[in-house]
Amino acid sequence: MPASHPDPSTSPQASQPARPLLSVAICTHNRSLATARCLAGLGAPRSDIDILIIDSGSNATEAEAIERISTRFGAQHIRLAAMGLSAARNAALAASHGTWIAYLDDDATPAPDWVEVLTRSIAQDPDIAAMGGSILPQFQSRLPSWWPPSLRAVLTIIDTVKPDDPGAADTEPYAANIAFRRDILTRFGGFPACLGRHGVRLLSNEETYIIRRLRRARLKVRFNPHLVVHHEIARERLQPAWLIDRQYWSGVSEAVMLGALAEPRARKAWRMAAHTILLAPLLFWPKSSTALLTLRCTAAFAAGFVHGILTDAPDRVHSA
Repeated sequence: MPASHPDPSTSPQASQPARPLLSVAICTHNRSLATARCLAGLGAPRSDIDILIIDSGSNATEAEAIERISTRFGAQHIRLAAMGLSAARNAALAASHGTWIAYLDDDATPAPDWVEVLTRSIAQDPDIAAMGGSILPQFQSRLPSWWPPSLRAVLTIIDTVKPDDPGAADTEPYAANIAFRRDILTRFGGFPACLGRHGVRLLSNEETYIIRRLRRARLKVRFNPHLVVHHEIARERLQPAWLIDRQYWSGVSEAVMLGALAEPRARKAWRMAAHTILLAPLLFWPKSSTALLTLRCTAAFAAGFVHGILTDAPDRVHSA
């Protein structure tokens, strides 16, 4: 009687699915339609990619819609009771299985070749720790002529970097279109709880915090202009009041981020305090006005930075 041999397909090792190359996380709040567009942009499901939808505190109607959409597209659905973008991104990190994890904003639709460009770039340079890409605007209404050109990027746009530009690879990426080696992002503690959108607070810089720590550790961060998403710019953002508020919170975010990184900020704090005093009358200007807008944005950023210094609590960087 011939010796029997175990069937390799039934062995414990064979029964375990291979780790996917890439996990794609889409964090959303009350944006079921945008989430559906983003998912559709990823194309047909692939065995080497898993997709996670993190619903961060949506209302009951939107939460049900987001769950249905996740099921329809074969995505893992995670529901968080409270709002908080950094918490949502960290929940995705904890639940993901990919060697890499990529983050897309719910209002950013990936280009048809987004997955291929990212996976090819990862394969070509295994030493990369993080990669970002272009973010092309899709304006719901025309960008107003009064909008300061120097502040175009606050709309989360990166559309001027060309592949042959000197230093293109070192462009600072934004989290609307970014990917990390999952083990490295985990080792660095994920995104800081003191930064990132939280309700009406327009905090930002959570990805900048991570990127600076990676570069400080001499890990490779690269920008690939061919990695493209199309970012919808809501018309309600194209108002002077939104821009002033956004610049104020940019100042707060900068102060908190520098504190979390333990970087010197005293000299800048004094400079921002001087700007705040000098430009204080502009802070009381009607927010709906477009007059002196660049100066008013400078005043708002300075006031936000001072507020961030006064209220900062760096010990809560990774608190819930």
